[in-house]
Order: sequence, then structure tokens, then C-alpha cells
Amino acid sequence: MLGEYAWGAGALAYLYRQLGIASQAEAKGVSGCLTLLQCWIYDHFPTLRPTRLEPRELERGQAGAFRWRGTAPRSSKRRDAQMLAYYRQAIDSLTPQSVSWTPYGRSPHLTVRRTLYQGLLRFAEIAEYYDPTRCLRQLGYVQGVPYPPERPLVVRRPASTLGYSLSYHSVYDSYWNNLGAHSVHLDVFSTPIRRRPWEFAENYMSRYIRHSHPHILSDSRPVEDISDADTVSTIIF
Repeated sequence: MLGEYAWGAGALAYLYRQLGIASQAEAKGVSGCLTLLQCWIYDHFPTLRPTRLEPRELERGQAGAFRWRGTAPRSSKRRDAQMLAYYRQAIDSLTPQSVSWTPYGRSPHLTVRRTLYQGLLRFAEIAEYYDPTRCLRQLGYVQGVPYPPERPLVVRRPASTLGYSLSYHSVYDSYWNNLGAHSVHLDVFSTPIRRRPWEFAENYMSRYIRHSHPHILSDSRPVEDISDADTVSTIIF
């Protein structure tokens, strides 16, 4: 049992797993709580918000998704292809100034202590590792090289979406109910942001480029041309 807030942790674990499956070469769709993913995108990337959606104040008891309202345009193959090309280019063209780095306030972990939890999130047989050291700027801290991830017992990520498997030792299931021992101590790991909200440690960018994909489009700038000052490809969530 994961204990309190397990429904939220379960929804996030399931979404993480589905995003992993959707990243495989033969995947043609994605499932999970996509409303949660959409709201996260709208919160962090104002330039990617649909033009017909406008932020508004929530009434008591309303879900966060109600901050956005509007009607999506009618879908068609031509329009979908155009929108796909548009969003790919828009993401590659993002600048640090066009990102909302702390949409939940400078210190959300002070209100929701479990934000600093480091360990497994579980939904039934699905288990995904959660590590706040990968998104320190959301907490108002300088992004450094995150902790090495825990190694799963079983890893299968075939090109096909069938057979995708990831499992961890059961000992990690106990972490959720021992928050004090399994939380990140921010002031030990990093320092509060003083200047720019997208600050990162000196050794972070080289590590990111080695382990991630700085661009979506193949004709974007070479990796060697990326500088600390003009990229936001350093976001890892």
C-alpha cells in the first residue's frame, strides 16, 4: 500500500509508463491521464497554449483543468499534419524567457511536502521511479546533475509497444510511507536560484546533451551550437 495520496501517485505512475511506451518506434498513440499532461504543458509553456484557451480563476472544489476553457478546432488530416509541424518547430524554438519555470510558486514543496519524495510511484503492477532532483528549477533551486536512477530488476523496451516491461525490487515500495528517510534535502543537493529562473550547475549541460535529445527536428542546430544562454532543452522531468 502506498498510503495517503496514493490515487494521485497511481495516476502519475500510469501516465509515466504510458509516455515510455508511446516513445517506442512503433507506437501510434498514447493513453493515461492526458488532461494532467495538457495542464502541465499549459502551465509551463505559455506559447504552446491553444489560442482559444484562457486562464481563469478556480472556484472552490474545481479541478485544475478548469483553469482552461475553449473549443478545439475541428480535426482533419491536413490540419493535424500542419499542427504537428508547427508544434515541433515551436518546441525547438523555445527560449528560457518563454518558459514559466515556477508556475506553482517558488517553493511548492513547503506546501506539499511529498513533492520532495524520492522513490517508486505505483499503480497495480506498474512502478515508476520519481526523482525531484531532475526538476529542481520547479522548486526554485539551481538544476544540477540529478542522482543516478535506481536500476530496475527487469527492463524490456522493444520497438513494439508489446512486451514493454519495467519492474523494481519490492523493497522500494516501503519508501512511500517513510517520507522523512526518502526525501531530497534541497539545501544539501543544490542552492536557491538567485538570478535567472533557468539557472543550472556548470557540469549539467554537458551531461544533459550526452543523455537526451536537445532537438525534435533533424534540421535544427547542431548540438555543438547549443549554449547555456539560449537553450531550454535542459528541462528534464
